[in-house]
Amino acid sequence: MTHFFIRLLYKRPFIHLLRIVGIIIGFLFFIHFVHTARAAEYSAFKVTVTGKGQPMILIPGATCSGHEWDETVARYSSRYECHALTLAGYAGTAPLPAGPYLTTMQRQIQQYITDKKLSNVILVGHSIGGFLSLCIAADMKDHLGRVIVVDALPFFAAFSNPAAADTVNTAMAEQSLARYNAMSHEQLKASQRQMAAFMCRDSTHWDDIAAWGAASDKRTMAWTMAEMLGTDMRSRISTIKVPVLVMAAWCETPEYPAFTRSTVQQVYGGQYSACKTCAVHVAEGNTRHFVMYDNPQWYFTEIDNFIAAR
Repeated sequence: MTHFFIRLLYKRPFIHLLRIVGIIIGFLFFIHFVHTARAAEYSAFKVTVTGKGQPMILIPGATCSGHEWDETVARYSSRYECHALTLAGYAGTAPLPAGPYLTTMQRQIQQYITDKKLSNVILVGHSIGGFLSLCIAADMKDHLGRVIVVDALPFFAAFSNPAAADTVNTAMAEQSLARYNAMSHEQLKASQRQMAAFMCRDSTHWDDIAAWGAASDKRTMAWTMAEMLGTDMRSRISTIKVPVLVMAAWCETPEYPAFTRSTVQQVYGGQYSACKTCAVHVAEGNTRHFVMYDNPQWYFTEIDNFIAAR
């Protein structure tokens, strides 16, 4: 390439200098275009990469920041390359312009894995991130090594309504959005803090969870929940071939004495029955939805044993 430019300049210096400048400018525009296009492809999430080694992708729960995984990253980044995501529209991240939201998030995470040439990925997801992990694992036949699902189900709606339909309830999504829109920022934050107290026993994390929720895009909050509740993955997870660890939360509740640890095992086991590589482990002790906060010793022991298994 250098010799080509020199020969052009030697024969007709001024004209060919202009051509060379034009080629260089065009090349720079091309690089800018590629960079911009690549950035746009990942509009469905932000990512922070920490550490070196086998890749571990961490997808947080609804409305949560990638900082939900700070303790997990601190434990594993000395041995693994941790990719902590924050999904678009959550915790102050710019939202997607339109839905379907979860499908776009799934597609772009898979594209990210492919583009980065990541292999033997340990995919970890909590709540709606766990649901996305199941969708990704059911669709990707390469790249993944193991999947860890933290308190998520392939069909959340059936947990409380066995007759739930496999369709997105648009009316419910719009009702949720109207309810969010009617709240001031402070009212939304108070509501999110109340929810945090219900889903997490460790009060030191309530303010963070509430702040992430209050900073989230209201339309994204309403529609991602509706999309998850309206999507039945129970039969589709039969295509997953890699090992899957499912960590289910359980907290003894005096008001509901019939809701025992064995009940949780039965419900989760039933929903995951089509996935022959899935193992459901119910938390020991009083553990609510944020398993990594309420029972970190059990949580890390489960992950360590699962990763080490051959």
